[in-house]
Amino acid sequence: MAAKTRTIKKIRYGLKSGSMTAYIQSGDIKELNPFALWDHYQAKNVCQPVGLDFHGHSGINTLTYPICGNLRHVDSTGSQTLLAPGDVQMMLSGNGVIHKDTLKPIDGLVETFALWVLLPATNGEMSDATSLKFTASDLPLVEKNDVVAKVLIGEIDNIKSPITSPSPVLVLDIAIAPYSQWEMLPNKKLSSGFVFVHSGKAFISNTEVNKNQMAIFTPSEDKIEIRTSYYGCRLLLAIGEPLAQPIIATSTSVHSSITHQQHSALHIKQLLKQVES
Repeated sequence: MAAKTRTIKKIRYGLKSGSMTAYIQSGDIKELNPFALWDHYQAKNVCQPVGLDFHGHSGINTLTYPICGNLRHVDSTGSQTLLAPGDVQMMLSGNGVIHKDTLKPIDGLVETFALWVLLPATNGEMSDATSLKFTASDLPLVEKNDVVAKVLIGEIDNIKSPITSPSPVLVLDIAIAPYSQWEMLPNKKLSSGFVFVHSGKAFISNTEVNKNQMAIFTPSEDKIEIRTSYYGCRLLLAIGEPLAQPIIATSTSVHSSITHQQHSALHIKQLLKQVES
């Protein structure tokens, strides 16, 4: 009998605001635990750098992944880096961090992704913030048949990314050729997550997933199988182990208690005052 494969619970189109599309709202976090945010920013005909000034986060591990355009990242840990397309900035916000990101267009185009991962209450949620840049060449590729998978966080086929996470997760950037198939049997603990199709079309357990759609997995320990037809596809896959702790979310932070949230909010306020002065 064929092994069971993970099915798709729902397709999400995201909430678009200008050039930003948000696929996880604060009320969705429990459903996608340990993932708290998946944002896609994409704009054309951009003539000058775009971005946000200093703002704060806490209680989350953040991944910033530019696809087109160079991204200037500055934060209160002292990190000042320039990311090229394909590089990754990992910023563990812990008990509070402030940062600003500025995208510089390439041929008038900018595109980037942001992922937030919850931090365990006992490991990372209230730690001091850290921030590290990883270049595209730092991140391993797994090539098999007509599929190439870039390992952003975690491990696949005994190949590990240099990026680690206090919450066990696997994040991949996968390119699948037309009329091909990719499958994997993840660690059983990585039961929650989603696929986002960046381009082309994918079929997951007979569910068709198109460009700019998020497909949320039904929580499962089963293997993951993705197929293509006459279109190939590029997709991002994120699966993780749900955290068994309270989830208290705002637009900028996620914590396991009001006390942690209030302490971090005060810390962020102090950091912003230092920048203003």
